[in-house]
Amino acid sequence: MALGPMASLGIGSNVLNWDTINQLKDQETKWRIDPITKKIEKNMEKQKELTSLMTMMTSLNSNFKKLSDFSTYQQRKTSIEGSGVKATAGEGLAIQDLKINVSQLAQNDVNQVGKEFASRDSVFTNKNTTIDFYHKGTNYSIDVKAGATLSEVSQSITDATDGDVIGIIMKTGGDNPYRLMIQSKDSGKDNKIYFGSTLESAATPGGQITSGTLKVEIGGKTISVDLSTIGSKIGNESKDNAQLILDKINEEVAKDPDLQSRVSIGLNNSGKGLMFNDANGDPIKVTVENAKVQAALGTTETDTDLGFIKTGTEAGDLIKGGAVKSGELKGEITINGQKIDLNGINETDGTENAKKVAEKINAAFTNQEVVATVKDGKLVINSKDGGEIRIQAEGDEAEKTKILDSIGLRSGTFTSSKDFLGEMNITNIQKAQNAEFTYNGIKIERDKNNINDVVSGLSLELTAVTEKDKDVIVRVARDDKGISEVMEDFVKNYNEVYNKIQELVKYDATTEVTGVFNGNSEMRSVIRQLNSIINSNDVNGNNLFKFGISISTSTDENGKITSSGTLKFDKEKFEKAYKDDPEAAISFFRSTTSTVRGSNKEIDGVFTKLRNTMDGLITGEKATLNALEKSLQNEQKTLNKDKTSTQESIDTRYEIMASKWSAYDQLIAKTQQQSNVVMQMIQQSMNS
Repeated sequence: MALGPMASLGIGSNVLNWDTINQLKDQETKWRIDPITKKIEKNMEKQKELTSLMTMMTSLNSNFKKLSDFSTYQQRKTSIEGSGVKATAGEGLAIQDLKINVSQLAQNDVNQVGKEFASRDSVFTNKNTTIDFYHKGTNYSIDVKAGATLSEVSQSITDATDGDVIGIIMKTGGDNPYRLMIQSKDSGKDNKIYFGSTLESAATPGGQITSGTLKVEIGGKTISVDLSTIGSKIGNESKDNAQLILDKINEEVAKDPDLQSRVSIGLNNSGKGLMFNDANGDPIKVTVENAKVQAALGTTETDTDLGFIKTGTEAGDLIKGGAVKSGELKGEITINGQKIDLNGINETDGTENAKKVAEKINAAFTNQEVVATVKDGKLVINSKDGGEIRIQAEGDEAEKTKILDSIGLRSGTFTSSKDFLGEMNITNIQKAQNAEFTYNGIKIERDKNNINDVVSGLSLELTAVTEKDKDVIVRVARDDKGISEVMEDFVKNYNEVYNKIQELVKYDATTEVTGVFNGNSEMRSVIRQLNSIINSNDVNGNNLFKFGISISTSTDENGKITSSGTLKFDKEKFEKAYKDDPEAAISFFRSTTSTVRGSNKEIDGVFTKLRNTMDGLITGEKATLNALEKSLQNEQKTLNKDKTSTQESIDTRYEIMASKWSAYDQLIAKTQQQSNVVMQMIQQSMNS
């Protein structure tokens, strides 16, 4: 603060110095600033204690809200007689006994590949092929390259289906303990995985199918259905007619054990069309002859294809090459031992080169056991009888790769998905199926074992098939345990609030210790307002004492009984009173309806009143304690402002004082210097 001439304040006078100014300033600061600081500290303590109290009151109010909420009294619990079923009841579910009998659990589809492996990194196959299957309306073709490991094939199945079908490696034991499992992620009959060849129709037409013939060539056999005999009627929906046709086809399949072992015929996922599968992968063909349908009485019969837009399966191409380079081709390749000389092929366009290569391949196989074509400028090579195709190139490894790359092919043995299916020897070890059970005698079917849509508020978990004539009994009853727990919390939280307020408003005459809110009327009114409701009776004479809640008391050495002001809870008394008449208890706790002058009027129960009272104390800007909190915050702002302005006033005052004292000090110093000169002159004259 001291600058310029004021830096040496007091040198001249040795009286008007900084020590004197600082002492004066400190005294004035204590007199004017310290009282404000103490008020700020007191204010902050009040805000802190008020925040703590309001947090406690919020917890107490949550108890009031629960006990005034109808759902609190609608909690349910379940007990089970028997095994195979677990149950959870939601609030408000009718008190009842349910009979459940599980005849079948929902399962996902699990298929085991017969090939065995020494490790997860074992080579799955030395052939180039695909694993083809159908799942939930989609045909998948998983590309398997020669040399791919068991782990790689497993992951590729999962990736290609986005996890709907999962490849899982299991360690089953033995010298080669690892096996590949191919299974559906979800349960239910619609999650069956179909290997081999699959043909699916669109929706079968609704109405009456009056005539025609459906022929299905599958599994090396032909199934013929006379459509006039299936029982179709006017008014049938698509799914009705699809089921009728399916029933007729399955009647024929049931007569042939060979078909039963390899053929699956059912409805598609929509339930409106048909789905055929040959597990061996042989072609499937459907022929619809002279089929007619009548939409309604009096309408004209129209032709129908029964939804078979696609009438047959087609084998995929065995080898699909990549782009063929343009310009001069060089080298030799062999296909199934037949040499194909590429030298001399020199077209400016890659597609034209591909055509020339295809011509040479076809010329080498005069019996057409191998056939080459060009699709989209790329070589496509197939075996006439579906057998394997082996491709090699002549030269060292680098030269072989260069030759094959030039025509978009790779070396190795290529086998069809159908042939490889036989090598994999897939066995279905768990059938995809729906859960089937009865609910109070009513047959129910679902695609999972966790079921929550039979009756609102009831969740079932089916865990095992039950004995046919021995129902599992699910008993739904009141769950009053939660209510008594909330009551215990209410008493605990009320006592915390009560004790906190007593601490805040206390005055101890002996120690003269006072609470920060001693004398505050808002604080004292909190307990008065709550107690007036807690100790009240309703029109029927009910009170909380009847339900085990009372004021805690103590007896001194003279036998005098005094009240502590806190509450105590008799859980056993509460549960008995509640069990005796739960409806009366609920009416007392939350509300009851009374008829006044012919009109129904809802009268608040004790905890509804307490909730409303507490809301008036702590909820909203106009709530009593919120207003007090706002008042303290405003007071703090004012005090901080007063402290700042007062400090600035003191600083300014003593800066001015220091400036004046500096001038006085210089004048005193000058006077002293003049006095010293006179004294020296007098001394000199006396000495002379």
